[in-house]
Amino acid sequence: MRIVMAGASLILLAACGGQEQAEGPNAPEAVEAPSDAGESAAIKIPATIADTLTIMCGKPFSQDATAGTLADIFGAENVVPETIDGAEGEQYNITAIYPNDRSRRIEVTFLNEEERTVLTSVKIRGEVSEWTGPGGINLGDGVATVEKLNKKPFQIAGFGWDYGGYVTDWQAGALAEIAPGCITTVRFNIPSDVQMADAIQGEAPHASTEPAIRNASAYVEEIMISWKQEHEY
Repeated sequence: MRIVMAGASLILLAACGGQEQAEGPNAPEAVEAPSDAGESAAIKIPATIADTLTIMCGKPFSQDATAGTLADIFGAENVVPETIDGAEGEQYNITAIYPNDRSRRIEVTFLNEEERTVLTSVKIRGEVSEWTGPGGINLGDGVATVEKLNKKPFQIAGFGWDYGGYVTDWQAGALAEIAPGCITTVRFNIPSDVQMADAIQGEAPHASTEPAIRNASAYVEEIMISWKQEHEY
């Protein structure tokens, strides 16, 4: 089954708007933003980013971004290498932006993991984020909301397995390729208090319009943009 993502390793790691960011890696000013309880100081987000708080296929998340350029924007103390657990016992090297702020945490991967250069993906995940995904997608959005943003139905992988809930085909909708060479990947989950129908469990894809999908109250749990890679290093 093909999952809408760039690169097989990114597919197994479990998820742009058309608006342009201000040019240049250095933001002119920073604005105060409230942090999680317990943090000693408020986190500062560059003003040009805070205006939109959108992950997009362009600066500062363009393919030529590096850990260094992200540190220039977000602050070196807020751009931290991590190793996280993935499906089937795999581990992945990522770079976390605002790693300890759950409402602003972003996970970034690079093609060159050692030097942290050539950006390959940017992901937000969880129940809530102050960041918005491409096309206006937000964590917690339901299937019907995402259909409206895509401007047509789409296909979702069945639930109940390691790679369940991913959008496998946007059906040539608005979210299929929001910028040249850049792909949007979305993963849905089902609330723990909802009984999942047998019909939507397993690897087979399902139409987003299926009643069993709608009745399951599926919601967006991960949003990712990823670049098709043509680089070597």
